[in-house]
Amino acid sequence: MLPLTERIDSHVHFYTSEDLRRVAGSLPYTLPEPHPLTAYLDILIDAGITPTLLNNVHLSILPDSENVFASFDELKQLQAINPQRYGNVKLVGTIKADPAYATQERLAHPQVIGARIVLHDARPETVSATCFSDESWSALYARLSPHQHLHIYAKEAETNLRVLRQIPRDVRVIIDHLGTCHYERDVIEPAYIALLAEASERGNVWFKGPGYRTSVDPEKTAGFVKQIVGMVGADKLILEATDAPHVGTDNQRSPYSKCFDSGKAFKFVDAVAQHVSKQTKIPVEQLLRGAVGQLGA
Repeated sequence: MLPLTERIDSHVHFYTSEDLRRVAGSLPYTLPEPHPLTAYLDILIDAGITPTLLNNVHLSILPDSENVFASFDELKQLQAINPQRYGNVKLVGTIKADPAYATQERLAHPQVIGARIVLHDARPETVSATCFSDESWSALYARLSPHQHLHIYAKEAETNLRVLRQIPRDVRVIIDHLGTCHYERDVIEPAYIALLAEASERGNVWFKGPGYRTSVDPEKTAGFVKQIVGMVGADKLILEATDAPHVGTDNQRSPYSKCFDSGKAFKFVDAVAQHVSKQTKIPVEQLLRGAVGQLGA
């Protein structure tokens, strides 16, 4: 079992009140509270937890990923002021996957490890055959370095599958939230099986946690993790993530922020990994972070 004092967070969002001001009044729901990097680090460190690797992922409500680049500067300043407290933290980032935004200059930043497509609850039929394979998208894929990846988030397994099939096979891909946010369809949903089969065939597709958007019940989530392990491999899994600050609601419209904070999210992924480990004999640490090299560590 991992020492509980050291954690990675393969999916977290850092943004400030200034970032939120840019979209105030333009969203059909209440804005989340700010979630700055310094406050996140201080809460964990004061609780005796040492963050060692963080991935600041593009936040869908923001029009760009300037908050990601700002977090790089923020950590650099913290480490200069107090290297003993913050010196062991490594921060990487995943920026917005938009052909006009993910330029060569932005992708060339040494801490940028990929670009994220956000589709939320988009239905599969809304993904046309050329949505993500036209000239502009092909140019974006060509700009990705070999160590970088294309990150996909859609609640529907079939939506993820339709996007994946348009991405060149030599591009590394990470799929959010275990590939589906619909546990009620079970692990045998044909589209889910097809998604895992496509990922297995390609050999360079990873699935990422934390998994509570699939189900807030660790045991139910564990079933999807077992399916990934069985069809794609334990080396294609990164469970250890918080998705802080837990924006959105589950299928019963209950806010994730009422169920989780970063500490509870880590306990959730630990519980999922323990369920899977007991049934597969795969070490918990491997399930949590066995593929952490995909995040540039």
